[in-house]
Amino acid sequence: MNWSTIWELIKINILYSNPQSVTAAKRKKERRANKHFSAYKSLMQQQGILCLVFSAIYIYLYTGIDFRHYPGYFSAYIGIFMIVSLFSGFSALYGIFYESNDTKIYAPLPIKSSELYVAKVISSFGMTAVFLTPLISLLFIAYKQLRGIIWAIPLTVLMFSILFLSTTILTLYLNALVGKIIVRSRHRKLISTILMSISTVASVGVILYMNVVNTQDTMQGGILSDRLSLPYFRGFYDVVQAPFQTLALLHFWLPLLIMLLLAVGVVTYLMPSYFREVIYAPKPSAKKKETRIKHRSLPSVMVRHHLSTLQSATLLVQTYLMPLFYVAIFITPVLTSGVSFTQLSSDYFGVALVVGAMFGGLSCTANTFVGVGVSLERSDLIFIKSLPINLKGFLVQKYLVLVSLQASVPALAYLVISLFVLKLPLVLTLAFLVGMLAVIFLQGQWFYRRDVRLLDLKWQDVTQLFNRRYGQWLTMVSVFVTLIVGMLVFAATLYLGQLLNNVFLANSLVTLFLLAIGIINQFIIYRLFWDPLSNQSSFL
Repeated sequence: MNWSTIWELIKINILYSNPQSVTAAKRKKERRANKHFSAYKSLMQQQGILCLVFSAIYIYLYTGIDFRHYPGYFSAYIGIFMIVSLFSGFSALYGIFYESNDTKIYAPLPIKSSELYVAKVISSFGMTAVFLTPLISLLFIAYKQLRGIIWAIPLTVLMFSILFLSTTILTLYLNALVGKIIVRSRHRKLISTILMSISTVASVGVILYMNVVNTQDTMQGGILSDRLSLPYFRGFYDVVQAPFQTLALLHFWLPLLIMLLLAVGVVTYLMPSYFREVIYAPKPSAKKKETRIKHRSLPSVMVRHHLSTLQSATLLVQTYLMPLFYVAIFITPVLTSGVSFTQLSSDYFGVALVVGAMFGGLSCTANTFVGVGVSLERSDLIFIKSLPINLKGFLVQKYLVLVSLQASVPALAYLVISLFVLKLPLVLTLAFLVGMLAVIFLQGQWFYRRDVRLLDLKWQDVTQLFNRRYGQWLTMVSVFVTLIVGMLVFAATLYLGQLLNNVFLANSLVTLFLLAIGIINQFIIYRLFWDPLSNQSSFL
């Protein structure tokens, strides 16, 4: 192999591993006007810094544990970070192998297929390493406790290398399995978007799960109770504690042999099959799709059109992941504290309405469906404007579709959590959901109006839409304002109940106040935005 060629290919393919970071780096270059800017170097620096930060942050989880007595915790940490790295590596590999669409371009060039494949694999190492490097600290601390500092350094290097290569091999097989399905599919973009969203949510979900479990772990009689050791992952403990006993053979040496066989399969099977699939894959036929469209009504066709514009993994994560974050941030302390809401009086429906309104404001920002939905149309919007359809009706329908999709997922998640986890009374659950849905609907119209005013139909990456006119700052400010105002109204409601010595009356007054605010808000947004849309010349 020609390693100078591989290096040049790495510099190109690394840009596909994390397009959002590349876009952010380009914006940084535009602000600083640095002539020596290099996108791939900037991305590598970001990944290196993240590796160091993650390694430093997670040291605090390990230093207080004597792993000689807690092999279960050791195996749990190994498993958690390896799974997260698997998802992160898959996200990078899929972008490099299938979203880049550059393999056919290299086919006629004097570049070996093995060189291109190796370059693509190495390009994903940065994203895999980001979530795997905290294990360096874990391995060193545990092996130092088990074997002393002299053995700890070489054992850490060796075991981390095995973990890194094992994660890469598993990720390659996962990427190949998914890639084969997507390449042949007519709905390639939709499937890839869903998969990328799932991988991102799963990565964050595993980390959140670890934090929940750590919070639930309590000291019993001054002694921390260990957990059950996980198969395979415990092998990295057993092989150091007793390298030639049955447990080490079963959980380390046998999986290591399997990984070696899988590594051979990467060279003999995955690599040639990848090039066959990508280069010679037939284009999916669209005849059936065209036939079905002829028999659909205009409203259903337009709804499908609105849905087709949302096929962006980054946008889906921004829209749906933040509500999940809030679930973890606010619900986890409640679950671990042992507080029960079963006997909570239904007279606090106003408080539930306020809390729901606060969660609705947190779930609806400028970086969600309603904040970029019109710009997602791109050139299609100009074509639609030329059709004999009512533009205001089109925008109204689009907003209703977007806000319904945006509200449905958090509403369902909070409904399940309220009824079956927190076990709130039905009245409080309904009040919470009404407050959340009302704020998403009302606040979303302001961000929808902002998108129309800052309309951009020539964007290359959806993150460009997020950053229009200080979009990221606007999101941060809206989140902080929502939290501050929500907590003030929450406290005021409780105080009013004590002042009047009548909880029901206080909550009723707050509910009427919020209803009045909502009506005034809707009247203002109608006069400023929806009413002028009747004149199409005011738009575009």
